Amino acid sequence: MGAHSLRRLTGGHYHLLLATAFLLVLGALGGASRADEIQQSFVRLAAIFVIAAALWPLDFAAFQDARAPAIGLALIYLLLLVQLIPVPPDLWARMAGHGLYATIAQHTHSVGWRPWTVSPDLTLNALGALVPATAIGLLTLALDFRGRLVLARVIVGIACGSALLGILQFAAGGDSLHLFRTTSENSAVGLFANRNHQAVLMSCALPILAALASIRLRQQGSSGRVLGLSLAGGALLLMAAAATGSRMGLLLAFIGMAAAVAIYLVTVPTRSEGRSRFLLAGAGVALAAAVPISLLLARSGAAERLASDPVDQTRLAALGPMLQAARAFMPFGAGFGTFDAVYRRFEPDALLSTIYLNQAHNEPMQLAIEGGVPALVLLALFIIWWLRASVRVVRRTGSASRRALGMAMAATTLILMLSSLVDYPLRTPLLSGLFAIACVELLRAKRRVEAVPST
Repeated sequence: MGAHSLRRLTGGHYHLLLATAFLLVLGALGGASRADEIQQSFVRLAAIFVIAAALWPLDFAAFQDARAPAIGLALIYLLLLVQLIPVPPDLWARMAGHGLYATIAQHTHSVGWRPWTVSPDLTLNALGALVPATAIGLLTLALDFRGRLVLARVIVGIACGSALLGILQFAAGGDSLHLFRTTSENSAVGLFANRNHQAVLMSCALPILAALASIRLRQQGSSGRVLGLSLAGGALLLMAAAATGSRMGLLLAFIGMAAAVAIYLVTVPTRSEGRSRFLLAGAGVALAAAVPISLLLARSGAAERLASDPVDQTRLAALGPMLQAARAFMPFGAGFGTFDAVYRRFEPDALLSTIYLNQAHNEPMQLAIEGGVPALVLLALFIIWWLRASVRVVRRTGSASRRALGMAMAATTLILMLSSLVDYPLRTPLLSGLFAIACVELLRAKRRVEAVPST
């Protein structure tokens, strides 16, 4: 079936159908960051398919006001592609940090033209890892506000499904019901391979759930069903976050909960009957959920480890060698995806153990090591754009529905960026896709005219 036929068949909901289907694929298969997980191949193939389906026939009307983000994304792809271009052996040997590898090439009689990156296969994998987020971002750009609301509901549904699976994993123990070959053992990881990433999704879903509840209450007035489902969903997400045993997850869940309350208070009228009922019901649910959440925290050990060792000393000690690696490869970096291979060169004997750092667990540091100054410049430009877009969302006047969803997505991006200072959530297709959806909502906040539900 061609693209034109599918567009007619879906009655104008072509991009929404593609986006929803691909988001479900990300939920089912996109919870791991390792390249050797078989699910990665299916996710990337699906991403290539939906990009082709979204762009054919070529119609750029939906993307006309996304010029700056499009340029930024193009520069990211360009930087990775440039790292894969072979350069002459003399130039390659003179590049910062490459001297040791050039000496090895001479001794092994393998001198020749080589790409800028020290591990082309790993950089090629990093390039492929960008495709899923690009796909869902392009599809979200083509949606109106109602379509993006549907995606927000799907996100909350995926989060609740992951929460239920995580609690079942917690009850079963071991690696029972885990979806990936390499995973956090004896942990409630849900749809992910890493318990920290499960906690991040739970935290992000809380403000999105609050925004959806706010929008529905403005549409329907006082609705016990909306209140009940929203509060039950929030309690489930908090219990799942507690079950992960993630110290970072506890802090992020608190931020997500605070953002959820703020969104509700800001976007629901002060004199609304639904607002009063929500506050009373919320207090009741909080008291009822306090016991199971406390039990989950005690069994998972997160609270105890946070109290006894609030900062992971191993990761803190690794910052010194990472800084050495970053300085060694400045200003151009070692190549995206090469952290594991490069860090071993600088890791001191005192830090050797049976546990290795597959990622830096600090995205700005890893960007400095792998991409050098160009990557840090792109990061700085993105942060400037994000700050401006987030302030615009919070200060927005007009549609309360758009403000609610925009604030939720601003909170979502904040949670993902904060977690990226101590972990690597954006290296999983599901969370990078969520980040792309949230950024599109922030981008759309500058639109003054757009179809919105009645408020």
